[in-house]
Amino acid sequence: MEGKKIPKEEFQKLLQDVLIGAGFTGVGGIKEFLLFIFGVPAFAVFLKNRIGPTFIPNDLFTPAVTSATVFLLAKLKKI
Repeated sequence: MEGKKIPKEEFQKLLQDVLIGAGFTGVGGIKEFLLFIFGVPAFAVFLKNRIGPTFIPNDLFTPAVTSATVFLLAKLKKI
């Protein structure tokens, strides 16, 4: 197919298939981001309260876990 011209409609269809197939619609990324930002700290607090509820206060633990989650997402280039 190298060097062959394709019609505009076929190019748009191919581009759309590639973008949607790669998950570049934006919806999947937002769901993943929200899951990490809210889900990981909530699960961590739940787990902490089951293991050692008085070991670290929730007022310190939740922001620390949230910050660590954001740091990890930045390192993985997800945000």
